[in-house]
Amino acid sequence: MGARTLNSVVVITVALVAAAAVANASPASRSSFGVGVSAYPFDDASYNYCVADYPDDQTYNAVPDAKLELVQVVVRHGDRTPVHLLSNDNTTWTCDEVAENIYLNGADQPATNTTGAFRQLIEIPSWNGKYGYSNQVWRGSCDVGQLTDKGKSQHRLLGSKLRGIYIDKLGFLSAQLNNTDEIYARTTNVWRTKNSAESLLGSLWPKREITPQTAIPFHTYPKEIETMYGNSDACGKIRTLESKIVDSEQFQAFLKDQGPLMARLSGIFDVSGSDWASSWDGYMDILQARHCHGVDLPCSERASISGKSTPKCATAEDLTQVARNSHYEWTFKYRDHPLSHNYLRLVTGSLLGTLKDQVQEHIAGKTGNLKLALYSGHDSTIWPLLAAFQASNKNMLWPPYASNILFELWKKNDGSRVVRVIYNGQVLKAQPEFEWCDLNACPLDTFYKHLDEYIPESIVTECAQ
Repeated sequence: MGARTLNSVVVITVALVAAAAVANASPASRSSFGVGVSAYPFDDASYNYCVADYPDDQTYNAVPDAKLELVQVVVRHGDRTPVHLLSNDNTTWTCDEVAENIYLNGADQPATNTTGAFRQLIEIPSWNGKYGYSNQVWRGSCDVGQLTDKGKSQHRLLGSKLRGIYIDKLGFLSAQLNNTDEIYARTTNVWRTKNSAESLLGSLWPKREITPQTAIPFHTYPKEIETMYGNSDACGKIRTLESKIVDSEQFQAFLKDQGPLMARLSGIFDVSGSDWASSWDGYMDILQARHCHGVDLPCSERASISGKSTPKCATAEDLTQVARNSHYEWTFKYRDHPLSHNYLRLVTGSLLGTLKDQVQEHIAGKTGNLKLALYSGHDSTIWPLLAAFQASNKNMLWPPYASNILFELWKKNDGSRVVRVIYNGQVLKAQPEFEWCDLNACPLDTFYKHLDEYIPESIVTECAQ
């Protein structure tokens, strides 16, 4: 675990203004968010940010009297280094086992390796303090936000679990991938999501031939048009709606109540700015990434508030409370504010529409031999999808590393179709008061009638309104 035992729980009294009831509104806007952090029913006793639970072939059962037709898998990347940097960080991060051998195709022969193989290595020189910028990054062999050795292993294990279900148990996928038409893979254009997908698929189909002809295509969008997370650069209205949610009376009361903790940690981390004053994202990233590797939590000799002496190191209690504050923040933004419905349409509506279109094209016989579609993304890919399903509080906790959502399309013997949704090894549960369908076998029409509430007819038009 590391230098600190992280089993303490701090309870901080919170007084938030109760959210006003919104009659005749969407389920998201009717959700109750009238209790503070200390009273909120997180259902987080078994929560582990460091790694998600996996589907298991020993407990997995097929839908009765039905045939599996298509599986769509949406995953978060595995364990990574932090994306927020601290000045004068002496932590060592090692990514020696995450390396790619790469080559370029010849222009005249696209499927031929004409350059030989190359390998990219991240180097942080030991002399960095003399000639470089040693106070800007940690020590070791990892880039910022890079998949670690542990993250690679997490997705290799997930791939083996999927093999146990869809190949060994069901015989749905081919035991050997001789035809890449069976798989569609899309990742964000980020190193850690691509490496996670490589690890997963390498374990789902181990010992594949390494030839240009058998290479699995990875589809990526330019970041300017990416739709696997809320693209606020392409759709400025996302920022506008989020600002309105943050400025709401409930959220401001939450920030005020937790302000002393935020101020103390920002002093320890030596950070400032609007992002550090209005969101718990950076604090979650800095603390959890270190916790997952048993690394000491940050300390600072300069930490003080208004001249008063305060603890100079982040603590296990801080980590617990920051996690709860982060769960609370994003559940409010994605699911429980009156504007959450409109916000989700812009954040995840395009991805939901893509998943729906793929299913419809499959049913229409337009996807050829496709059986498995993999979408490798981020926590900001997984979490909005869960909110659109009105997921329970337990399932709305910050998605752990290697979180996975399985969308299974089944055709029953009577010709009807149903969808099953499995999140981190369990059939997804909605909030009890908004249980709109049994997601173990939800009729296809019911499934998409609900999701259509979140799929815009024109994302460009809605962003411009």
